[in-house]
Amino acid sequence: MRNISKIMTVVACFGILALASSANAQSSQRKSGEMAPKTMATKAMPAKTMAAEPMSRAFTNGYNVPSTGVAIEGYCPVCYLAANKAVKGTSKIAHDYNGVTYWFVNEDARNAFIANPKKFLPAYGGWCALGAAMGQRFPVDPTNFKIVDGRIMLFLKNAKFNTLDNWNQNEAEMLSKADENWKKLGS
Repeated sequence: MRNISKIMTVVACFGILALASSANAQSSQRKSGEMAPKTMATKAMPAKTMAAEPMSRAFTNGYNVPSTGVAIEGYCPVCYLAANKAVKGTSKIAHDYNGVTYWFVNEDARNAFIANPKKFLPAYGGWCALGAAMGQRFPVDPTNFKIVDGRIMLFLKNAKFNTLDNWNQNEAEMLSKADENWKKLGS
């Protein structure tokens, strides 16, 4: 039964990806100047805008929460592990955990999170893993991630930096430093 639920979650995550790809393909076929239909789940901020306009950050129990009040900027924490993809969740399927709101792609994903939230929480409170290794809290691009030993690691990425590249140069050392530093940073 547990495997069926996991498979349903993976299928749902990939189904959401197919819908997003279809919407992106349709938007690229629009005529110049034609307005795109309003969608909530597939709206993304261009990388240059993200770099030029830093988002306000809140510290809720050590977690990285943008000014929207939604963790991981609305990306579904379950899809990182279940589908190895960053997939936007929806505000209609949300859950609060330790004062932080998470969005999910479907009810199965939310139920998986509720059953074992610690499994799906991003490492280092959702802050950049390399930043944690350096003893700092850096914001992240939720689409820039890596799964390390079953843990979701998020990384800063903008026009000038991709901290995942630096992390990959010496992952074992960075992981050890990040884990040690987070004992102080996370409180």
